[in-house]
Amino acid sequence: MKVNKKIKVLCFTDDAVGRDVEMLLPIRYFSENYLNCEFFHALNIDIHQIYKIKPDIILQANTIGSNLYFEISKIAHEQNIPIFALISEGNFRTDGSFNYWGFNRDKKFYQEYICCWSERTANFLKEKEPSYKNKIVVTGGVGFDRYSIYEFMKKEDFLKKYSKQNFKKVIGYAGWAFGKLDHKRGREELLYWAKGDKEKLEWIERQRNLVRDILKKAIENNPDTLFILKQHPQENAPERPEPVTNEMSELAHYSNVVYLCNEESIHDLISVCDIWTCFESTTALECWLMGKQTIFINPDPNFNRDPLYKGSPLVKNYFELQTLINEYYKTNRIDEYFSKEKEEIRKNLTKDIIGFGDGFNHIRACYYFNHTLEKIKKGEFNSKYNFHFWHWLVYILTRIAAPFYNRYLFSKLWKLKKHLWVFENYKMEKLQKLYQNYIPYYQKFYKKHNINSEILKNIGLINTID
Repeated sequence: MKVNKKIKVLCFTDDAVGRDVEMLLPIRYFSENYLNCEFFHALNIDIHQIYKIKPDIILQANTIGSNLYFEISKIAHEQNIPIFALISEGNFRTDGSFNYWGFNRDKKFYQEYICCWSERTANFLKEKEPSYKNKIVVTGGVGFDRYSIYEFMKKEDFLKKYSKQNFKKVIGYAGWAFGKLDHKRGREELLYWAKGDKEKLEWIERQRNLVRDILKKAIENNPDTLFILKQHPQENAPERPEPVTNEMSELAHYSNVVYLCNEESIHDLISVCDIWTCFESTTALECWLMGKQTIFINPDPNFNRDPLYKGSPLVKNYFELQTLINEYYKTNRIDEYFSKEKEEIRKNLTKDIIGFGDGFNHIRACYYFNHTLEKIKKGEFNSKYNFHFWHWLVYILTRIAAPFYNRYLFSKLWKLKKHLWVFENYKMEKLQKLYQNYIPYYQKFYKKHNINSEILKNIGLINTID
C-alpha cells in the first residue's frame, strides 16, 4: 500500500442512528484525523457494498448482535478482509448465564481484537476462551464517550419542540422490554432470558401492569410535571411495524406525557430531564455520567439482573416514588441517592461496567484499530472481494423499490413490511448529518485535552504520521 493512500474503512451499522452509530462515530473522527482513513457507511443488510467499495478494512459495533453482523464477519474472514469490531452489549454477566456468542453460530471470533469494556469481562473471556487470549483487550465502553464530549439538548428547546412550554418540571422514564410479550419473536427472546420458565412470562405481565399503574398515578397526581416516556429500542420486531403494548403505551394520551420511540437520542432525553426513572435499564449509568439522579421502579425487586439498581434509590409503589419526587423538587436532591454507600457503589459499577468514564475509550479502541491498519500497510492481508448474487440482488431491489417507497403501503406487503427500516435509512443521510453535527464537539474536546498527533505518536498510538 502506498504511504499516502487513504485506508478505506467500510462501516456497517444496523441503523442510521442509535447506539451502534454512536459507538463508531468517535472512531471515525479519530481515524480520519490521525490514521489517514476514509470512511464509507452502509446498513448491515447492504452487504454488496463489500464488493462495490472493496474496503481495506471493515468496522462494526459488534459481530454477534444479529445474523447480519455475524454474516459480515464471516464473509470478511473468508475473503481475508480484516474486520475490527467493538462490543455493543459489553456489560454482560460473568456468572455463566450470558451467551457471549450471540448470533455467532460458529463460535469463533473472526475480528482482529475482542474489545471488552472492562477488566472484569476481559478476564472472564480469557478464562472461557483461552485460545483467543491474545486478541482480548480492554478499551472501555466507547459508546459512553459521548457523555464527556457532546453538548446535549436543553430543556427549553425540547419543551418548545413538543409545544410543552407550560412545564418547568420534567421526569423521564426508560422503558423495559415489556412490549416483547406482544409478538412471537419477543416472547421467544423473553423466554430465553427466563431460561425457559414460561411462568416467568406471567411474572413479566404482572410487572408490566404494576409499573404502568405506578406511572399512571404519578402522571395523574403531578399535572404540573411533564413525563417523557421512552420506549425500549429493541422492543418491537422488524417484521411487525404495529405499535406494541408496554408499560407506557396506554399512558400516551395524557396532556403531561410525551411518549417517544426513536424520535430523540437517549442522551438528549436524559439531558432535558430533572430525574430519570426506569424498571431496569443501562441508561441509569448514562445518567450518572451526566450528573442526573436516578430512581428504579421495581414492584418486585427480587429478580435476576445486573447490579446497576444498587446505585440508585429503589421504589416498590407509587407512594414511595411520589415521596422521592417531592423531596427532589423541594431540595433539588434525593438524599438516598447521594449517600456514601450509593456513591461508592456507582463509582465501582462505572469501572466494573464501562472501564473508564473519561471520554477517551474511543482512543483506547483506536490504539488496537491502528495495529490492524499497520498490518494492512505491511501487506499482511491478501483480501478478495467475491461477487455474491444474493447480496447484489438485495442491493438492486432496494434501489429499484426505494423511489416508490410509501410507509403505509409497504407496511401492508408481507415481503416488504419487515424491511421498512432499509428503505428509510439505506442512504445513511441521518448518520452523515449526525456526524457533521458532532465534529465541533470532537474538536472542542480534543483541544481541551491537548490531543494532537505528536502526543499520540509519543505514546505509541501512531507509529507513522502520513
